[in-house]
Amino acid sequence: MFTRSLFETHDMIEQHRLLSRVADLIDEGRIWTTANHEGGAMTPDSLRAAHRLQESGAAIGKTSLT
Repeated sequence: MFTRSLFETHDMIEQHRLLSRVADLIDEGRIWTTANHEGGAMTPDSLRAAHRLQESGAAIGKTSLT
């Protein structure tokens, strides 16, 4: 996704247009994140809990730690 800006291609403006369109879709509620579980601060315990959740097969979407 960021190849254009990374390599300063001639069509870098397309990256801006793409991100603006995605932002519009998010604002319209037409697309949204698949993150649905916030596991809190990244600690050994929270990391183990996040792994347990993912390995359980019951997790839907993304699990994030801060």
